[in-house]
Amino acid sequence: MVLILGALGAFACYTVGGLVGFASSLLYLPVLLVLGVPLSQAVALNLVMAVLTRLPSVVVLRDHLDRRRTTAMLAGSVPGIAAGLVVARLVPAGVLEVGAGLVVLASGLHLVRGRRCPATTPSGAGTRAALVAGGCSGVLGVTTSLNGIPPAVLLARSGATVKARLADLSAFFVVGNCLTLAALAVVADVPVVEPSSETAAWLMVGMVGNAVGLRLAELIDQRRFDDLTIGLVLLSGTASLVGAVT
Repeated sequence: MVLILGALGAFACYTVGGLVGFASSLLYLPVLLVLGVPLSQAVALNLVMAVLTRLPSVVVLRDHLDRRRTTAMLAGSVPGIAAGLVVARLVPAGVLEVGAGLVVLASGLHLVRGRRCPATTPSGAGTRAALVAGGCSGVLGVTTSLNGIPPAVLLARSGATVKARLADLSAFFVVGNCLTLAALAVVADVPVVEPSSETAAWLMVGMVGNAVGLRLAELIDQRRFDDLTIGLVLLSGTASLVGAVT
């Protein structure tokens, strides 16, 4: 039963991740916890699965990748991860969840407000914004697993095509999650994810879900893609606040 429930959850969560480019790890973490996976192992497993499921996306969408923007986000994520490790030790988890939830909700409302105002920033400002988004992603990833929100918000305001956003997010998560795993392994002593028939099955189903999500993304226009992004950002912020309260 654990195998089946984990597989169903992986398919659903990674289909969403393939469709909009983020939120798969955020959605799958509660599934792993409900199935009895210890938090530290669930975090590590989630990061590993996010990397492996998105590798095919990077290959498929490589021609749409904005290397400069993605590199800037990754560069910003390095100090962000380091800052997140410090913040996680100094600030209670409940306070972090409330703060992160409020920031994410504000980001979602910002997207709603700017729905009819496509961004037209010069490349220099775009690079600075990418660095900031990467830094925020690093902090949120280590502290609250909301690392997908800042780059998703940045790309939603960039005016980039759907495939360009998915390409940038896929590449960012593949490399950024590896950096996060390395930092957590060194500083927080995150346990190594041991292969098993269950984790292998969940990974394979997650890869299928990601592929299905990518296929679905080809069938929707940019406006609907924006709506899905905004909805998931608002849902993520709300979920973080509810989790902190309960």
